[in-house]
Amino acid sequence: MPPLRHRSHDLPGLVDALLSDLAPHREVRLSPEARRLVGRYDWPGNVCQLRDTLAAALRRRPVGRIEAADLPESCQSTPRGPLRPVDLAERDAIVSALREAGGNRMAAAGALGLARSTLYRKIRQYGITV
Repeated sequence: MPPLRHRSHDLPGLVDALLSDLAPHREVRLSPEARRLVGRYDWPGNVCQLRDTLAAALRRRPVGRIEAADLPESCQSTPRGPLRPVDLAERDAIVSALREAGGNRMAAAGALGLARSTLYRKIRQYGITV
């Protein structure tokens, strides 16, 4: 079977089935923005990673509409190539800081101890969408 990244047309049905399995008897769905992020992500861990991602989002929002911000940091970027573990940690720290700062890049740069220009460069480098 081809990897999930080559079967993007299967994602909507798969997401709905996994949400039903993970949250039986609860009304949960992805917002359009969250669906866009899920559809754009590469899913190197295939269905197992998708399931873990949805489970993490459900821990943040157990009922109702799952928003893009409820998805883990890994879904908040589309890097140009594979990331090393140190890059993954840096990307996740930047996404977390941006979330905590409400998207304010100047505040996030200060919290991270980075120059604003460095933060902007890293956002472009990692394809961060927050």
